[in-house]
Amino acid sequence: MFLMGPVLDQVLDWLIEAVLACLAAIFGLITDVLLTTPQVTALPQVQALTGRSIWIVDTAFVLVFVAAAVMMMVSGGDERSRYTVKDLTPRLVVGFVAAHFSQLLCRELITLANAVTGAISDGNYDGDTTFAAVRNHIETGRDPTAPLLFLVLVLVIAVLVVMTAFQLIGRFIALIVMTAIAPLPLACHAVPALEGVARMWWRGYGACLAIPSAQAFTLTAGQWMLLDASHMLPVLGLPFEPGGVLNLFIVIVLLWTTVKIPGLVGRWVGQGGRGGTNVLGAVARIVVIPHLAGAVPGLTTIRKVTK
Repeated sequence: MFLMGPVLDQVLDWLIEAVLACLAAIFGLITDVLLTTPQVTALPQVQALTGRSIWIVDTAFVLVFVAAAVMMMVSGGDERSRYTVKDLTPRLVVGFVAAHFSQLLCRELITLANAVTGAISDGNYDGDTTFAAVRNHIETGRDPTAPLLFLVLVLVIAVLVVMTAFQLIGRFIALIVMTAIAPLPLACHAVPALEGVARMWWRGYGACLAIPSAQAFTLTAGQWMLLDASHMLPVLGLPFEPGGVLNLFIVIVLLWTTVKIPGLVGRWVGQGGRGGTNVLGAVARIVVIPHLAGAVPGLTTIRKVTK
């Protein structure tokens, strides 16, 4: 029994050192690229796949124009066919131009997203400083009297950091794929029945570019809290000099919020952007309408009579 204590302490120390080494490696991987969107349009593979996508779009448009000409000749130029062609011509032009300028569009959108992220952080966010502060709080939060608690908290932090790294890689891959196939969904603007495909591409691409901007909010606030705790924590009612365990919980909440952002953005994309409208509608029904009913004389009486 007396020998088990030192053995368990050595095992816990070994596990803690191993987890800290893994954290250091992952921090080095994601520090410089977490809040930046790479200019994937410069990749030769993306340019080659985009060229093939444009070739497919050109072929489809040739077939569409041939079908439209055949329809005009077969129908004899009646008013219905003329109206259909007149209605579809602007869509065909928009879809054709958008498909051929998709690379320029994607490049400018990525540049704009990086500029927005930089404006949000306002030059105050520094990946090296933030993750250095996280590592410092992890090391100073190590309590020799409670190694098991420290190990559990560090494991939670490690899992969150690994999830952040996987999300980062997944976002890059999604951005590459959507940039390469951009001409195909953008060409769908030409057909009313396929308009939903183009809108889904816009939402997905916008989500990939919005995730770093949203994460910049949380990481900038976390950087202020970790590096300037004397100003942030008293406002929140927390101790002036929090203990190591509290610092670790702050790090966990910071990383957990960062991990949740891609899922929330993806849910918004899956709902077709209707979530914000539903929330605003609910607020209007619950808050605005009763106040208007009370402010307008006789409106409440009319509502009761109609019921």
